Amino acid sequence: MKNLKYTLLTASLAIFMVMGCSDSTSTELSDDDTDGVVTITNETTELVGPMRGTLRAGRTYTLKGDLIIPAGEEIVAEAGVTIIAEGDGGDIGPEITIHGSFKSLGTQNNPNLLTVPQNMRTYENRFAGLWGGLQGSETTSAIVLKWTRMEYTGGEGGPGTPRAGRIRYGIWTLSDQTEVVVEDSWFYGSKDDFYRPVGGKLNIVRNVFEEMGEDGGDIINVKGGTVGNIAYNLVIGGATNAFKPSDDGESTIQSNIAIYNNTILNSGYRRVGLNRGANINFENGARGSAYNNILVNNKRGIRVLDDSDLTNIDIDNNLYYASHQQKVDEFIPTDSEGSTLQVMGSNNMFGGVGDYNPMFVNYDIDLYTMNDYEAGEAQPVNMNIATPWNFRLQPGSPALGAGKTDFSPVSITWSLTGAAAPTILPPSADLGAYPANGSGNRQN
Repeated sequence: MKNLKYTLLTASLAIFMVMGCSDSTSTELSDDDTDGVVTITNETTELVGPMRGTLRAGRTYTLKGDLIIPAGEEIVAEAGVTIIAEGDGGDIGPEITIHGSFKSLGTQNNPNLLTVPQNMRTYENRFAGLWGGLQGSETTSAIVLKWTRMEYTGGEGGPGTPRAGRIRYGIWTLSDQTEVVVEDSWFYGSKDDFYRPVGGKLNIVRNVFEEMGEDGGDIINVKGGTVGNIAYNLVIGGATNAFKPSDDGESTIQSNIAIYNNTILNSGYRRVGLNRGANINFENGARGSAYNNILVNNKRGIRVLDDSDLTNIDIDNNLYYASHQQKVDEFIPTDSEGSTLQVMGSNNMFGGVGDYNPMFVNYDIDLYTMNDYEAGEAQPVNMNIATPWNFRLQPGSPALGAGKTDFSPVSITWSLTGAAAPTILPPSADLGAYPANGSGNRQN
């Protein structure tokens, strides 16, 4: 034993002397070696595997494979960060797998971008599902997106990922304790559902959702155990529903979603048939409300199925507009007429073809034919893009002053603080995402 100790001591001294006499710069070891998690440094340019830390302001990073944020760890993207999902050249695009938390904290002057290589950012690829987006798990603490553009999500998950072998959603969370804040952001192109929360606390406000879902899928497909607010969003060209609260699942927390002051256009047409909703859809035990929304040329009106929590749903002060009789005929969906009428208040505005034009500043809501709407993926390009159109209201709009303000957003206790904290917005006296006082959507 003495000889062993002596040998180890001699070896240690020799190593120390060699290191001390060397002119080369030594490599500093971090605690990464102890837990297998790489800490992001000033030299980091590629993201792959288990990592934690801060993505530096203004930098561009390449997602070379699945980035994994372990439970208890977080990655924070400062303002002006770009993440390019390049992958490893295989058929399955990379994803950000979040067991801890991911916070993208862009600003109005320096937004963040989560995208694919420049040559792949085409109109034809909007439904291609080129990368996996943000995939949560049962341990996900938080996902925060502020002033962030995220695009071209979906596609099949790879081996070992939460949705291996299945189509991925742009965002997927699995715990009723996960906190999700999505504010002032812009989302373009997804293969299926953009966000499917299987439980959680939500605050989704002042965003733009463009061209979501190839031939099906909802923009926010709420499952059981989810509570929160969805407000001041612009939705254009969704495949099926914009927002679909349901309470299916195993959580003991009832889904409760307040959906107010949104502007939703041209949704529901890429989903064939009349067995689905097309803008706002309550079902399967969910409770909540839908107030102050502007609904224009969607395939159907707000839809409330008879298995919803009808005693705790209220639908009022919404404006419905249609350019064609087929849409007018479905203002009250024919497959759920009784249950939908049961929860509708007396201040909803709808009539015949052309009634209650919301008078957007420069989007021509009567330009397109029914054939255009029913053309699936071949819908006209300019029909479902948010720019260069302005969806603010002109003077004289029937949506001005028609809102309900005597209600409060769903109350939630949040642990997120500081720049990641949610912005809880009160309802507006004007309908839609762009009230005249400028308090709503700040995009476009």
